[in-house]
Amino acid sequence: SKAMASRVSAQNQLHRISLLGALLVGFGLRHFHLGAESFWYDETVSVYLAQKPIAAMLAHTAGDIHPPGYYLLLHLWQWLTHPSLAHGLEFLYAWPSLFFGQLLIVLTYGLGRKLLNRNSGTTAAWLTAIHPFHLWYSQEVRMYTLGAFLGLLCLWALLQLSDRENVTFRQRQWLTVYVLSAAIGMYTLYYFLFLILALNLIAILLLIHQRRRLLHWFAAQLGVLLLWRPWLPIFVHQAIDPPVPP
Repeated sequence: SKAMASRVSAQNQLHRISLLGALLVGFGLRHFHLGAESFWYDETVSVYLAQKPIAAMLAHTAGDIHPPGYYLLLHLWQWLTHPSLAHGLEFLYAWPSLFFGQLLIVLTYGLGRKLLNRNSGTTAAWLTAIHPFHLWYSQEVRMYTLGAFLGLLCLWALLQLSDRENVTFRQRQWLTVYVLSAAIGMYTLYYFLFLILALNLIAILLLIHQRRRLLHWFAAQLGVLLLWRPWLPIFVHQAIDPPVPP
């Protein structure tokens, strides 16, 4: 039994080292040439909106193809870091995308480990660390790594709810995380709605025989709707009459 415990401990240590390696390699690849290229059109729009006063930004995004969440984050970030042509303009504005791209590696590992096993989680973390699309969007001044991070966080919260027979205090905490993440996701990307619909289908399949937990889940959807309510009329208008950007 001591030999087995020692072997398990060694394997756990190897997995920790491998995950740390994935994070370091992922950070290095995402940092490589970060901000070396000039902004393209969509990135310029991000920076343009982030530099507006908040009221003007909200008024603009009310008629735009994306809600204001990411631009508000970028507004706060540029207020803290003061990017400029003389001080890392492209580099600094891309950092939020890199940050959430790194968090995606951690979440992907956690989901792979939870759904399958630790080896799968480690493999998934490495694939996320080096995948060209992940590298691309982790260096782009747009909202896509933030949206992906929030989506995986919502999925993680759902899986936490499906763990035990009774709804525990910890699971209620994760439901709160879900409500906040889903609401922020809807303020970040209108297409986040499709992910929420998919998560609700998964929840029904997972919890169909567990009425109490399913009721908790649907109560969480009401919480998301209430937080998103201020922007809902604008979304409905955009869905019925989509704006065409100039």
